Amino acid sequence: MVERSDAFDALDNSDAGRNALLDLMLHTNRYMDVLKTKLLSREVGRHRELSYGLVALALHHDRWIRPVESWISPLPTQGSPRREDQFSSLVRHLVARYEVPQFMDRVWFEGAGERGREHRKWFIDVASGRSIRTMDTPIRLTRRMAHLFMRGAYPKGGLEQNMRWAQIIAMGGSFAQANAILRTRMGRRFEDDDFWSTVVLFIANNPMLDPTWIGPIVDYIHAMRSVPTQVQAESEITQGPPRQPHLTMKGRSATKLLGQVEAWHELLNREDGVAFQHWRQSGLSNLELVEETSQLGKVRWTVRELLSSQELAAEGRAMNHCVVSYSDQCAAGDTAIWSICAHREAQPENVLTAALDTRRQTVTEVRGRYNMVPNKRPASAQGRAQERAGYMALLQRANVVLNQWIKREGLQRD
Repeated sequence: MVERSDAFDALDNSDAGRNALLDLMLHTNRYMDVLKTKLLSREVGRHRELSYGLVALALHHDRWIRPVESWISPLPTQGSPRREDQFSSLVRHLVARYEVPQFMDRVWFEGAGERGREHRKWFIDVASGRSIRTMDTPIRLTRRMAHLFMRGAYPKGGLEQNMRWAQIIAMGGSFAQANAILRTRMGRRFEDDDFWSTVVLFIANNPMLDPTWIGPIVDYIHAMRSVPTQVQAESEITQGPPRQPHLTMKGRSATKLLGQVEAWHELLNREDGVAFQHWRQSGLSNLELVEETSQLGKVRWTVRELLSSQELAAEGRAMNHCVVSYSDQCAAGDTAIWSICAHREAQPENVLTAALDTRRQTVTEVRGRYNMVPNKRPASAQGRAQERAGYMALLQRANVVLNQWIKREGLQRD
């Protein structure tokens, strides 16, 4: 892991930094075995080794306001103290004069690159009493947004995710809308916020919009505004400008927008409209299992990675959603798409589609037919028709199978 070695290598040019790390390890080892504590909580960040967090703290030894020797591990409420609580206490002892929300602790476990360094600077600045609004954040925060951000209402997210959450709620969005938005690319990408903040406002201003449509809407807007068009010419793919590079949300009707999203889905899933791309496997294993339940009888389930734009288009046609729009992300190695199928007769039934963020090793999106979501009654007419046809039992069971696969592969799920 290059970034990890970079963090340790950064101490090579600093005698004071190495001495600070030695002091940290010797003192904290009285309360937690530094060398044997391999993993902290999954929520702390990209690198979960305690030693990584200590190195990051040592790199900022010049910002310490108290000696490490005076730190005492917090008392547990019951049993032994949690390692993440101990680390949280240590960080605040060393650099904090003011309260810092606990979700920000993960910055000490991010990479050694520019983004990680900037996030750690934000932590120390907030801990020193500066307002998050004064910093060069990707989302421009109002006073209300900054207040919500400091409350840390989205604890499983990082800095930018909590900024997005605060932005949505401050603009009048609901918790359901916020959760739906954070499961889209808007929960992973934060550039061009002058435009995407207008998308947040559009969603917040349409409270009756079914949250299951938010993912497809965001995919559609991104595709129209930012994704180059692709044309297959013999054996070569050529690129042109996006379809609507100057798309705005001004004056848009939710009803008309949903119609445009559906028309786009149909265009995407046409065989002659898909530029062929293929990509390597993500390195995760497919799954096959046979089970028998009183409701469904004997079913052979498969969880299979899709490895070409043609496979994504076929999945989209079978499921009536826009998974083929992920082709470029899959080709770049940023996303992997998995199809969960039930085999009860000769023909397999496509039941569920899952999108995996390969960098975070996290399943970020799960959709059934017509963008239905497991454990939620469908709102669309097509979804209700599927419910009457008995699809819901398959959908719920496919979600259980997906969770078994996630656990086996050691993944997370948003």
